[in-house]
Parts: sequence; C-alpha cells; structure tokens
Amino acid sequence: MIADLFEQIRRAVPALTKAVLVWVREEFIWGLLLMPILLIAMVYGLSEANVLGWSDQAVCKAAMEIIHPILLVLALTISIFGYFKTRDTALLFLAVLNAFTLSRELVGQGFGIIFYPALIGLLVYGNSHRERIVALLRPRWASSFLGMCFVCYFLSQTLDRGVIKRIIWLFYWDTSLTLPYSSNFEETLETLGGLFLMCTSLFVLAKTAIRSIEKGNRR
Repeated sequence: MIADLFEQIRRAVPALTKAVLVWVREEFIWGLLLMPILLIAMVYGLSEANVLGWSDQAVCKAAMEIIHPILLVLALTISIFGYFKTRDTALLFLAVLNAFTLSRELVGQGFGIIFYPALIGLLVYGNSHRERIVALLRPRWASSFLGMCFVCYFLSQTLDRGVIKRIIWLFYWDTSLTLPYSSNFEETLETLGGLFLMCTSLFVLAKTAIRSIEKGNRR
C-alpha cells in the first residue's frame, strides 16, 4: 500500500511542477520578494550595530527559536479553529501543513525523513483537488503568502546547509571567505517563513468567514 502511494506521488509530481510554474508566472505577487531582501538588509544593519546584542549570533538564534515556534503555533491554532468554524477544506489543508511544519521545528532535522515526503504528498493532493482548497488558491494574496513561506524556508535551508558559502567559495576561489552573520540571516528568514504561514492561515480564515456571511445574507 505504501509503495503504491509513493508511486502515485511520483507520477503526480510532474503535473504538480507544471502547475507551480504556471502559478508563479500568472498569479504570484512578485513584490513580496522584497520582504526577505529588506529583512536581510535590516538584520545586517542590526548585527553590525550590535542592536539587541545581535553581533553575537547566538543571541539572535535564541530569540528566533522562541519567536518561530510561537508563530507556527498561532498558525496551527488559527487553521484548526477556522476549520471547525467553517468546515472549509483549505483550512484543514493548512492545519495539516502547519502541524507538520511545527513538528519539524520541535523535533529537528531528523523529522525531515517524514516531513519532506508528507509535504510533497500534501502538495500533490492540493494540486489534484484544487476545487476543495479554492479559498487558498483563488485569492492571489493567500497563495502568494504561502509561496513566500516556501521561499523563505528554502533560503534559510541554503544558508543552513552552507550552499551560499560554497557558491561564494567557487566565485572567489577562496575557502577562507565567510558570509557575515549567516546564522542571523538563516534564523530570521526561517521566522519570516513562519510569519507568512500564519498570515496565510489568517487570510484564508478571513476569506471563508466573509464568504459564509455573504451566503447567509443572500438567504
């Protein structure tokens, strides 16, 4: 059964990839990409000026490791509450996504063996049943917020895995070079991803609530 499930997911991935590329081209709000850029600039300035003691990267990391889980708990609470109030599948979809993301944050990298296949499976489900999560896909802001969540987490992971550092090494042919405050950038980008995830849940809940009120008024 598990083998059949993975085979179905494998076959669905090309369609998912094509759908994501079309969405990026036609629906994504590109201006949101300024957010991580501005965040990096702000974090660099704060770290250089040692505001909040952020020149010590351990201080920033400790703060973000508190803020990020709080944002994920809020996102999970909003989506679960919203689902039980509205019974909208889009909010249930977000609740599952939020639960997996929070679990990965609390358990750590070891949870990745469960998290990444589950994430792909969830996205494949969403792509195959778009009519059920229309409250997430139809508003450009909601889907763009969710997209930015993935962008921020991806950038955070490239820093965590040393990808950016190795690109710098290849460009300058000097392995002694380091990216200043890379840990601060990594942690704050991850936290920004959590903020976007919470905003997605809030936006979808607001849209479904407004839609329910409008239906009630028509009656």
